[in-house]
Amino acid sequence: MSSDTSAALFVLRGISQRYGEGKNAAGILHNIDLTLYRGDTCAIVGASGSGKSTLLNILGLLERPSSGELRFAGRDVTTASPNMLAHWRNRSIGFIFQSFNLLPRLSALDNVALPLAYRQQRRKSPRDLAMQQLRAVGLADCVHRRPAELSGGQRQRVAIARALIGEPTLILADEPTGNLDQQCANEIIELLLGLNIEHRVTLVVVTHDVSLAKRFARRIEVINGQLLERSDHAV
Repeated sequence: MSSDTSAALFVLRGISQRYGEGKNAAGILHNIDLTLYRGDTCAIVGASGSGKSTLLNILGLLERPSSGELRFAGRDVTTASPNMLAHWRNRSIGFIFQSFNLLPRLSALDNVALPLAYRQQRRKSPRDLAMQQLRAVGLADCVHRRPAELSGGQRQRVAIARALIGEPTLILADEPTGNLDQQCANEIIELLLGLNIEHRVTLVVVTHDVSLAKRFARRIEVINGQLLERSDHAV
């Protein structure tokens, strides 16, 4: 982990998140500080309801915090317009979900190409780039299959290819191995960590699996809306 603030991708200072108004307001995150650097690998762990999904939504620019300072790549997120946030998400962030979130009627190829439909400038055709990403995750023989025709591990690889097609600087994964058996889970984590090494993509993963979390250089536990960073790291 770098200490050079110029290498910081995300800077959170005094971030709190509350839902509701008045007496019905519920605090989820409480005055947290966090800096994520380019190239970090970070696991976020914590009990259900502790605030880890809220933290991931804030990092994904899907929620604005109730208070505090939030900067992404040096830019002030709290004052950015919704259109600008959407632009940053599309250009800089790849999302991977436990439930894959693939469109059932589309082939693997078209699912992966879909994010590029929102971009106006393209160097190559979206399907050519999708094919390139599917080869990279080992699915060159499955490009025309629909999600129902793929195994869980294959569907997650399609989701990873889709997350990568926009060449993001940040990948956010919410329980990406939760629906997979142990062998598939290990293969998916190896793939993600390999992408981090090869492309210096910042990788943030929410997981309940403590042994998996120890594979990451940083492990942050969310406890009742507070962050506790642990330094032990297993390779």
